[in-house]
Amino acid sequence: MSSKRKIAIIGVGHVGSTTAYTVAMQGLVDELVLIDTNEKKAEGEAFDIEDARAGLPVQLKVHINDYAQTTDCEIAVISAGPLPRPDQSRLDTLGDGVKIIDDIVPHLLGNGFKGIIVDISNPCDVMTHYLWKKTGFPVNRVFGTGTGLDSLRLRSIVGKVFTIAPESVEGYVLGEHGDSQIVPWSQVRVRGKTVPELIADNEKYRQIDLTQLASQISYRGWAVLLSKGSTMYGIATATAAIIRAVLNDENRILPVSAALSGEYGQRGLHIGVPAVIGRNGIRDIIELHLNDEEASGFAHSADVIKSYIAKIGV
Repeated sequence: MSSKRKIAIIGVGHVGSTTAYTVAMQGLVDELVLIDTNEKKAEGEAFDIEDARAGLPVQLKVHINDYAQTTDCEIAVISAGPLPRPDQSRLDTLGDGVKIIDDIVPHLLGNGFKGIIVDISNPCDVMTHYLWKKTGFPVNRVFGTGTGLDSLRLRSIVGKVFTIAPESVEGYVLGEHGDSQIVPWSQVRVRGKTVPELIADNEKYRQIDLTQLASQISYRGWAVLLSKGSTMYGIATATAAIIRAVLNDENRILPVSAALSGEYGQRGLHIGVPAVIGRNGIRDIIELHLNDEEASGFAHSADVIKSYIAKIGV
């Protein structure tokens, strides 16, 4: 892998362009490759980022629509893909997503890319698994943002409910980045206690309905999509955290869509779980101790993902 802090973002729509701006303005990269089938869009995003960079103390070189520039990239972020319509789930975009991946992978491999692939495109878990199969890369080098964004939503919403800063909420959403995701409340901690303990110990929290709260977290993406047409800032922040963890070799625990090989009793899929992320991608999978209800919910979410993996024959 190159020692350059150089990444590619393939697909610079709302999500890809916001991710590009976020990593650039955080000073995470020295070189940025922007690729999109709409060449003028990629060019415009590059110009806009360069203009912003001129007013900030960061160094940055931007390349446009040149797969040859991906050869020495450390990370390729795949953010190309259709947005679901209001009458669709993320899984309903599967067919179009597969076609896009089929177009992207030969360009990456043909130009000798050997870095880490981070998938944003939906349905994230299925597309990440498909990318892994298509590239033939080791499992540690192909993973998705998974429930990273959902976990940010967990911290945001739980922080509001318990009037605590979101960064002081400890916990992760697990499973599909989609409707079957679960919140393992037994593993979510606030004020040094698990959420169920906090509710049991404090009368003012007794009215909190955890099932409704989990639904609110799951629905948050749709609330954003229906209001403004696309999620952008949250997913860009989650992706930037992954990029930072890789480039700085942080060995940081982040929720990602990772390949399981027996962890949580599952294998043969990518699914949202916490993992240790460093220079070489995924170093370890973190197995949380789920109660029976949570384990059952996770197994159901895994079954949903596997059913769609089976539909594309990988």
